[in-house]
Amino acid sequence: MSAPAADRVLLPAGRKPRLLVLGDPAKPAAQEIASRLTRHLGARAELLGVQMERTLQPLGCEPDLVVVIGGDGALLAATNRLGACAAPVLGVNVGTVGFLAGVAPERALAVLDLVLDGSGIAESRGMLAFRALRGGKRDAEAHVLNDVVVTRAPNRGMCEIGLVDEGRSVCTYRGDGVIVSTATGSTAYNLAAGGPILSPRLDAIVVTPIAPHMLGMRPLVLPGTRTFTLRLRDAAALSADGRAAGSLGPGDEVLIGPSPRRLQLIVDPEQRFYARLRSKLRWGEVPGPG
Repeated sequence: MSAPAADRVLLPAGRKPRLLVLGDPAKPAAQEIASRLTRHLGARAELLGVQMERTLQPLGCEPDLVVVIGGDGALLAATNRLGACAAPVLGVNVGTVGFLAGVAPERALAVLDLVLDGSGIAESRGMLAFRALRGGKRDAEAHVLNDVVVTRAPNRGMCEIGLVDEGRSVCTYRGDGVIVSTATGSTAYNLAAGGPILSPRLDAIVVTPIAPHMLGMRPLVLPGTRTFTLRLRDAAALSADGRAAGSLGPGDEVLIGPSPRRLQLIVDPEQRFYARLRSKLRWGEVPGPG
């Protein structure tokens, strides 16, 4: 079955697409794969460069297509570097899990060929935007693909975090903190904390408590169109997509809602989301003999 038109990777017509390759220098195979990929590319695209560095600095160019060679961390960093650039991203996994960088190295050239031939497939992934407020003034803000996490401050006991949705108090979480995840991020920290797995096509937000003090505190799934508030009653730490984003104190607030940015994530048609769940997590498999 052919993919719906909305899923097609659209590259510029009438000129060669501009391609940028980003790689994780800590992965020994990344440079070799990048060299193999650029040789295979030939004259079908304009190569803007091959960057093998760990940085969050903006790209400094305007690619039509980005290839990231590394693990999920490298792809998250690339998403941060893209900023408002809407170029589709192809993640080649040389890490350990690879939910985001979901194309296996042996499939990288074939998937790239599909993209350049006009038959590549991409999933549109929703993102979150957050603003941390201290005394009503902006203290930090960012756009994230996976999650925003508020955790108790180091060497402190439980923290209390109030959840307010559209001006209405929902509940107060008491425990080690709260994870606010996109559908994409549902297979990351959210999953490890007992939260649900969501299809990445959903525009939804998951609020999952970390080590809650009360058994009744369960993950909550909200519409992806919502903007809500976390109100701090204790000192806490703030992180975004696994990166430290600052400290919080009593009375501080974190406003979280949908980002206008989206990630166009190129996928291997032979390894879609449920196939990755089975291969990466052994999800849904019948247990073997004990």
